Amino acid sequence: MQTTQPEITFSGAGGLEGMDGSRSVSEEVTFSKSYGDLSNNEVMVDELDQKLDTTKTYRLSGVVVKAKSNFATERDGKVHVDFDIIAPVDVLDPYWRLTLAPFLVDGDSITPLDTVYVTGEGFRDKQLGDLEAYQDFLNTIVDPEAYDSLFVDYKNMNKEIYKVQRRNYNDYRRNYDLMMDYENWKKMNEMEYLRMEAIARRHKLHVHEHHWRKAEKKALNQLSHKKDTTGIYAHHMEKYRKEYTNYLKRQFSFDWLNEELTPDINIHAHKDSIMRRSHIPKKYREIHQNGLTLRSLPAKPFTKEDSARIAKHHYLIDEIVLNDMNIERRGEIYNEVVEFPIPEEGRLGMRLDTITTAEYDFRYPYKQPWKIEKGTKKLEVVMAAMVEGVDRSTFVFPLTDTLTYFIASLAQLADESMVTERKMLHKSMVDNQSVYPDYRTRKSSKFKDIKNPDIFDKILDAYKIYNEQKDLVVDSITVRAFTDLTGMWHENYELSQERAIEVADYLKQKGVRHVATKAAGEDWPTLAKQIQAHKGLLYRQAILDSLANAVFPDMTEENIQRDFPDDFKIIKNEIYPKLNRLDITLHINRPAIDGDTLQETYREDYAEGIRLLREKEYMEALELLAKYADYNTALALVCLGYNDKAEEVLDALPESGRNEYLLAIVTARTERKNEAVKHLQKACELSPELYNRTRLDSEVRDLADEFNLWETLKN
Repeated sequence: MQTTQPEITFSGAGGLEGMDGSRSVSEEVTFSKSYGDLSNNEVMVDELDQKLDTTKTYRLSGVVVKAKSNFATERDGKVHVDFDIIAPVDVLDPYWRLTLAPFLVDGDSITPLDTVYVTGEGFRDKQLGDLEAYQDFLNTIVDPEAYDSLFVDYKNMNKEIYKVQRRNYNDYRRNYDLMMDYENWKKMNEMEYLRMEAIARRHKLHVHEHHWRKAEKKALNQLSHKKDTTGIYAHHMEKYRKEYTNYLKRQFSFDWLNEELTPDINIHAHKDSIMRRSHIPKKYREIHQNGLTLRSLPAKPFTKEDSARIAKHHYLIDEIVLNDMNIERRGEIYNEVVEFPIPEEGRLGMRLDTITTAEYDFRYPYKQPWKIEKGTKKLEVVMAAMVEGVDRSTFVFPLTDTLTYFIASLAQLADESMVTERKMLHKSMVDNQSVYPDYRTRKSSKFKDIKNPDIFDKILDAYKIYNEQKDLVVDSITVRAFTDLTGMWHENYELSQERAIEVADYLKQKGVRHVATKAAGEDWPTLAKQIQAHKGLLYRQAILDSLANAVFPDMTEENIQRDFPDDFKIIKNEIYPKLNRLDITLHINRPAIDGDTLQETYREDYAEGIRLLREKEYMEALELLAKYADYNTALALVCLGYNDKAEEVLDALPESGRNEYLLAIVTARTERKNEAVKHLQKACELSPELYNRTRLDSEVRDLADEFNLWETLKN
């Protein structure tokens, strides 16, 4: 029970870094003794009495300042709460286990974070030994499905099996003997039937012969007396039929036959019916009615199911009861045998279970991502700790001091000054636009010869839009025409004048008032710029020199064509079409003001967007700020992680410290570190106050650490 205990501190140096060096939001001061030599009139602070001696100088022991508050950077609604867990060697031992359980306090909610276990080698041996003992116990348990093979009284079971087998055999033998008796009885009946059938056949022949002879005799007698013999044979044959059929009815009971009985009936064909109607002994009736044979007799085998059924009534009861109780008490026995379970790797609620020799202090960098709610200003972390010994003794440490994390969000960089829009209203303005008409012929100037007249639609649209503005009026439009160098210089000047007048007339027809024209002739300045920019010209510089030293324009063109024919061909095909141009200038005026005026407008929707941005409602804020495409719009995009879109917005804005700072964050996120370094240095150069902010934003802080920029940024 030491005075030392586990503690938590901020990762790295902790605290904050300011313009004047280290600082922290709140701090804890402790002292350590120093035994150096004291100079005259010096006293150590631990020798201090109750009363101060103002004649002496007091030396403080070494002061250790521990930061207790820090900033956590918010990104996309999440922060990373990083801190170090430190366990001094005094609270470590080979036969102890140290449990370190940090808690995170978010407003009224207290959430346990994953636990860290620091386990001594001897303590782990104890855990493994207990697990091995418990496994030995589990190995003695028999699966209930194996009871039929392991926990059976085989001696009595075999006797029962023999009885069942004997009973099955006796049942079969009894049915077999009955079937054999039936077959003998059936054979005797069939022999009797055959005898009766033979007698019937013989009787039929005797009766038929008897009546035939009588008919024959009577017929001969009638013939001898010359009498008619018609019907004699038929009469005696009818008597034959009646006599024989009556015999059949008596002998075979043919009265059940539905059809008319005749002497020609096939007695054998009715064998089965006659046999069924004969008297059958009661013991044979079922066999006879169902047509059973010896193959139909069931021979019941002795199956595995019979063995299992019999075995269930011949169990070793004592062994089964003991095994069942062991199964039911597995959990209780586990708790009895395994006093200190080893947490499963990856188990929910556990961060680390490490083995220590207890020779050095333990230090663990704890990193915890955390999703913050809207309006969360700070988070707090505190840690509980407990040590356990293999003898089951325990000691619970007091809670550690609380670490406080103030939420640092990029939204804090919002520029509220932009809520008020400040716009300079100029009395007079111009809108310059260029169009490139495609004439049907080189010398054409008529508007009807322009193949693409729709190019003037944008001029008319702009004229209409400006005039529809309540504070704007288009005073006039100036049309200035240019041509390429083909042909004579003075002719081209006149051609440009004619083209300008034709276009001016067209604009007037469309409702434009006050259109002025200017003839510019051949466009030599644009020609020189295009040649300078064209990388495919072999003699580019020589051609530029010819243009610069030109005295007679027409002769200069001819010289270039003669001296540099290949380059001239490229110039004529690719650059000349760009020289046939019309520059159209709209002169715009604000009648309501006397001169240039600064206008200030308070934008309520913009103010609401800033409020939502500070409340970390980034998507809702972006919906309000998107149309302005300014610094705060880019900030909302950066907060949402839309880095590419944010960079597009920032690239279109003028250079400033804050714009450069956001560009540094965006390029650092997209792994363009060299660009990010330049933007960060420029940001701190333009806005030195951003140096302090750099410590709070992980993207640029890591960048400054990696490239060792701190001194550069500070200066």
